Amino acid sequence: MIATWLPSARFNAILSCMSERTLRRPTEQDATTIVTSVLGQSVLSVRRFPTGLCHYVYDVATSTQKLVVRIADPNTYSLLAAGVYWSQILSPLGVPLPRLMYSDLECKIVPFAFMLLERLPGTDLGNVYPTLSPDQKYTIAGDVVRLQRQVGRLPSGSGFGYATALHDPLPHRTWSAVVFEMLNRSRQRLAHAGIVDPELVGRVQQAVSRFESYLTQVAPTAFLDDTTTKNVIVHDGRLSGIVDVDFVCYGDPLWTVGLTQMALLKLDVDLEYIAAWTAQAEVTDEQRHVIQLYTAVFCADFLSELGHVFNNDRPQPVDQAVVVRLLRILDDLLHTLA
Repeated sequence: MIATWLPSARFNAILSCMSERTLRRPTEQDATTIVTSVLGQSVLSVRRFPTGLCHYVYDVATSTQKLVVRIADPNTYSLLAAGVYWSQILSPLGVPLPRLMYSDLECKIVPFAFMLLERLPGTDLGNVYPTLSPDQKYTIAGDVVRLQRQVGRLPSGSGFGYATALHDPLPHRTWSAVVFEMLNRSRQRLAHAGIVDPELVGRVQQAVSRFESYLTQVAPTAFLDDTTTKNVIVHDGRLSGIVDVDFVCYGDPLWTVGLTQMALLKLDVDLEYIAAWTAQAEVTDEQRHVIQLYTAVFCADFLSELGHVFNNDRPQPVDQAVVVRLLRILDDLLHTLA
């Protein structure tokens, strides 16, 4: 059974029920229970994917198939429900998503909402990036450019920001407001963690302000914001599919290019993939500078993630060498924008 989009009243009632029913977090046993209950198959292995800051995602194998179970806690329920919705909207457009085999937004099997999906062959782009040839990077980038264009054919948004459904009221009247909201979130996270001086965000905000004329003319175009070194699944050097689409962003599709470039810089690998992406997207010289700007915004965001718990049991240890390298990357980016 694939759940359909829920009216807001029902949506809120279920969310309240989830909060009352459990104070714990999802576990491997929940993933096992889901597969055995839905498919009637014994689970041979189950492990949690090590990446991701939102849902609890498990790699599950039975004797006949490989599966992925995405489980939400009450804090991420709305995003998982949106993931069910967007799977039904984007797949017919030709976006290569994994088949949604079953979903439960009413928490009938375990005390959490979940999606049960086929397991695409391959792994995240970032895991295999150093093994890819320039031609393979070019081909994968071209596939991503084409699927983003497919998503861009959705109706324009009534505003800017992240939508959990078509025709959602969008939170911002301008694209620059989305960018500044990201920076404000980074400043708050940095202040809370106390690892890096949050005033570094001010330097990025100054750079953003210099691009105000560009940002104000951005149209509310639909795009997938997280098709980066994660969620782009590669198998034998080719695109296998896209995973974890919980919302669609309305604004500048170059936002994703900036995030991807920042992810590659953090991995300390070449930027051939970005060159391939920008070539096939036919970006202008001005847009290349905008990509650098967005990369700086996401560098601040990456720094702001350090020292937080998110969906882990405790904050991950902070590697000071990573902090120093990210600060150096940010300095270099801001220097190019000066």
